[in-house]
Amino acid sequence: MDNNLLGFLKGLFVLRWKPGKDLVVVGVSWILVVASLYTATVIVDAETGGGIPYFLLYAVVTATLFGVGLPVYWMVFWQKRPIHDLGITKKNILLSLILQVALAGVILPGGFNDLTLPPFEQLAPLICLALAIGFFEAIFWRGWVLLRLEEAFGFIPAALLGSVLYAAYHIGYDMPFNEMVFLFFIGLMYAVAFRLTGSIFILWPLFQPGGQLITLVKEGLELPLLASVGFLEVFIVMVVLLWLSAKFLKKCKAKSQLVTT
Repeated sequence: MDNNLLGFLKGLFVLRWKPGKDLVVVGVSWILVVASLYTATVIVDAETGGGIPYFLLYAVVTATLFGVGLPVYWMVFWQKRPIHDLGITKKNILLSLILQVALAGVILPGGFNDLTLPPFEQLAPLICLALAIGFFEAIFWRGWVLLRLEEAFGFIPAALLGSVLYAAYHIGYDMPFNEMVFLFFIGLMYAVAFRLTGSIFILWPLFQPGGQLITLVKEGLELPLLASVGFLEVFIVMVVLLWLSAKFLKKCKAKSQLVTT
């Protein structure tokens, strides 16, 4: 058996007990994400019917600030760890993209069967939403939550606990319990897929956003075409934040090397 494959399989069954401060921050970030999502989806949307307050809470506060910003701040600015420890890595990127296409080709067509796609002006904002929120979810749930849990407990406990947290996160969407049970198994599927390469690019931009797009269309969500611009801007902000964080860490390491020499 190939040594890399053997090492991968052995890694799946490694158990450890190394809980630390990371798990406290993971717990805080989970609470903040769920609370802000619930506020946006249940409280604000019920009172105003959506609009700008909903978008700001959902896309800016939940996804960008708490979902990406807080993990990046803790990992890069506080612990001085690189963003590839959040699953944002070029390593295995070609393999990740190939596997992503294969997974999407096997799983997504079933969801698109008998699905009537809306006109372009209604579909475009849903695609942009799925891409932006899918990017946040890939980083937050796999690169942040799953990897921190795996560092503390090993992959199997991390996948189980991470999937419970992922399912419970949908409390923020006011989702019934039976649907959250189904999402627990979806979380397991994403965790196993992510573990194949350790890169979010095995999930994004096709596999995970594709599944979310199917759900959005089935639920009949309607957004104005202008919302496409808003979600694209949010995505750009996330990418710029990650880029600036990587630059910051690189400068810190360069200064540290100068001091030691």
